[in-house]
Amino acid sequence: MEVLEFDNLRLELDGALATLVLADPERLNALSMEMVDAIQAALLEVAKPRRGVRALMLTGDGRAFCAGANMMRRRTEAAGGKASSAGNAVESVFHPMIRRLRDVEVPVIAAVNGPFVGIGLAMTLLADYVIAADTAYFLVPFRNLASSPDSGLTWLLPRAIGPARARQLVMRAERLPAPDALAWGMINEVALAADFAEAARKVAQDFAAGPTIALGQMRSLFQQGAVNGFDAHLEAEARAVRKTSRTQDNAAAVRAFGSKEKVPFVGA
Repeated sequence: MEVLEFDNLRLELDGALATLVLADPERLNALSMEMVDAIQAALLEVAKPRRGVRALMLTGDGRAFCAGANMMRRRTEAAGGKASSAGNAVESVFHPMIRRLRDVEVPVIAAVNGPFVGIGLAMTLLADYVIAADTAYFLVPFRNLASSPDSGLTWLLPRAIGPARARQLVMRAERLPAPDALAWGMINEVALAADFAEAARKVAQDFAAGPTIALGQMRSLFQQGAVNGFDAHLEAEARAVRKTSRTQDNAAAVRAFGSKEKVPFVGA
């Protein structure tokens, strides 16, 4: 396994699976501007064809995934001239990272090992599959900061859990435990904390061994479906079918269709 070290972040490359680990456990992996820059750099590495990445897992070191933005470091950086205001920081630093994560072309798995707060929750909602420890929880704290939400939360949350529940989480700043998030349809799976790391890795490796191009097209289509009209979406699906029909994995799966043969997908 190859490990690339960034600012309070590491990227673990293990065959077809890349794992992006937020690594500032003393601050519960709250995102500073440097960490956001590091995420951007790590995602660029993931996208390089020579890396052969077929799935990306997001998780955190220690007892939290992400405690939101590091407000203290953000204020310090703003005072030093890197960002003149919180609004500028959101627009010039945090939102570009969210867009880059949205545009990842391989399946993304969020492994929620602990609290997911603010921008951490936005990162979760951009994943294709979310597995959480039973001790984890989700929180949108902006009400308590007298601040408007950012990172696409007011767009992503209503589409994930409906507008009423989204307003409840955002406007009342209520903590949502992982089992309730599962019941609301916000996440896909809950695992016991003691077994969580193994369970999350098993899910991620399953995606990494799948038909990567087809899974990537599925990821894109679900994102487009939030904004496309029906006719436009039918056209998008047709383009995706044409693309996947030219892949090695599709050809192998079609040949094996109806048999008990297990197709070893190669991601091409």
